[in-house]
Amino acid sequence: MSGPDGQGGSARALDGLGVEVKVDLAAIWLASRGILQEQVDVIERAVVAGIERRLDLEGQRDAGREAHKLAGSLGTFGFDEASRLARTLELALAATELIEPAQALELSRLVVDLQAELAHPVPALHSRPPSGPMQAGSATLLVVDADRDAPRRVIETAARQGLRAISVTTIGAARDLLETAPPDVVVVDADVAAERAVAAFLAELADHEPAIVAVVLVGHAGLSERVQAARAGALVVLEKPAPPDAVVEAAVRLLAREQVAATVLAVDDDPIFLVLIRELLGAQGLSVECLKDAGKLWDALEAVEPDLLLLDNDMPGVDGISLCRAIRSDERWAQLPVVFLSGSDSPDVVQAMFSAGADDFVSKPVSPDALINRVANRIRRSRTQTERPDVDRITGLPSASAFVEDANRLLSLALQDARPAALAVTELAPPDKPALVAFGRLLRQSFEAEDAVGAWSGGRLAALMYGVTGLEARARLEPVLHAARVAGGAAPSRAIVGVAVCPDDGSDVRALGVAAETALGRARRATGDAVELHELPGRGRVEVVDVLLVDDDQALSTLVVHALSAQGWSVRWVQDGAEAVELLDDPGFGARAILLDVGLPGLDGLSVLRHLAQRGQLDVTRVVMLTVRANEGEVLQALDLGAFDHVAKPFSLAVLVHRVRRAIEASG
Repeated sequence: MSGPDGQGGSARALDGLGVEVKVDLAAIWLASRGILQEQVDVIERAVVAGIERRLDLEGQRDAGREAHKLAGSLGTFGFDEASRLARTLELALAATELIEPAQALELSRLVVDLQAELAHPVPALHSRPPSGPMQAGSATLLVVDADRDAPRRVIETAARQGLRAISVTTIGAARDLLETAPPDVVVVDADVAAERAVAAFLAELADHEPAIVAVVLVGHAGLSERVQAARAGALVVLEKPAPPDAVVEAAVRLLAREQVAATVLAVDDDPIFLVLIRELLGAQGLSVECLKDAGKLWDALEAVEPDLLLLDNDMPGVDGISLCRAIRSDERWAQLPVVFLSGSDSPDVVQAMFSAGADDFVSKPVSPDALINRVANRIRRSRTQTERPDVDRITGLPSASAFVEDANRLLSLALQDARPAALAVTELAPPDKPALVAFGRLLRQSFEAEDAVGAWSGGRLAALMYGVTGLEARARLEPVLHAARVAGGAAPSRAIVGVAVCPDDGSDVRALGVAAETALGRARRATGDAVELHELPGRGRVEVVDVLLVDDDQALSTLVVHALSAQGWSVRWVQDGAEAVELLDDPGFGARAILLDVGLPGLDGLSVLRHLAQRGQLDVTRVVMLTVRANEGEVLQALDLGAFDHVAKPFSLAVLVHRVRRAIEASG
């Protein structure tokens, strides 16, 4: 297939484990010398113009751009000193003011040194073993089992399938192998160690660079055992005693999954760098499509449908961080793995990339091994998420939908047994990925096996504790917050928790979630870490509706209520803003979505929205504004205040139902 810029991708098969994969950088270097020399010439002309006071800011910026490209590509070719010189030139030419003749004279000496460096032969590239997916016939299978007889039969069966297999009797021995000779598949007997030790080992396999897939053998493969193994990172769960053929077949299936062709879309304005990326990743069996013009990204995404996006952070016209934010806001591409290529690894830049939604980044000049490993690992993790939609892609915990299902099952059991249960919703500040992953593991390790822990809406975490009152939940949670603070490292600067209790605050996760979010709003107003319980004086239950409609148009509202109710949603309708505020201020009432008309009598819709924002209720529910005055200023004002969406009257009921469904789903 030809790429967006007419550059074809590579789809070569991978060689076996231990066979060297060579990329002929010398040949690429020779083919690229003309372009590289043109980039140096642009810099040299700008420097000469600076000495003669003929340089303008546009020419200086163009030269800085070429120096930026050179710094990245030359370092990847192995010209470290030339890359350093180009980086120095880039920083000098990136100034917002024109360089002075004396400074231009100094830069001219750097250009001469750069030319001299480029006259040297291209440094040799050390051969490396392939880091991408492995063929089953050359892969290694590791069995972790205290029983010596069962692994022996698996090893014999694996040998007949062309797999190299070894066994160890402890997790400690397996960890040693991860450091020296990492396997491609691990089979773990769940009884080889304590449950938490096995779960921690499976998490290490998932986090390994590249990730290592796992098969878990359990004594009884019931629902709870499968859920626990999936939470820990297992892709396949088999019940003991599993026949050796079944174990090896499961391993081969996982390896075959790893061989599925993948396509990478690389976006960079440096054509030399695109050639390097295509050759490096193409040698690993990946198809690589290249795009030089970031303005054509959306067309390229539609045409290529990539498995991963490689995105340069610094491009003319639009920066990679802005593009990443736009991608994450697009429903179709929101889950696409994005790996940044960045000339800067400063903490501020790295934080900005991850805040925009990046999955990973590789610094320029690029280390070939780092690039290959990061790309292969992200593609593996993305496929794991696709195959396991019940797993949250960031934390590895159960996804929000899987958590709700698990929590509701526990709630039903608690109601049958006349036992309490507590739902805790945790919010971290800042909610960055390392802190979420670390805190999620700490939650999982701190609770009992029968408790449910998983993702919640808005990048938060949740836990459902069976047989626990509100005060007992607080007693459990406060040490967890303290442990996160003591651990340091990826610890958040602040962690707050809202707690609701069944049956006092509700009997299902939806009702408890509204109550916990209300408690979370109170915790947000506290200082430092805080655990707040939901308080509901005088009432024992929360009324939660799917949609609250606030509109004084009786004919239209009757039609809307009918259309929403036909979807199976619970709907409540009020006709003026003051009544809506009074209802929403009641701690015993909650709504997952609000349809709010702007032109209400008395208290208008924007005033109601402002009131909800001030009380922190927009963290609990999503507001869709309705108005006949669909001017841009009004729409922007509503969105700035925290509205989730906007629908102009007259509207199609089908469109309205679609927007409401999105709002309900976003509310968790």
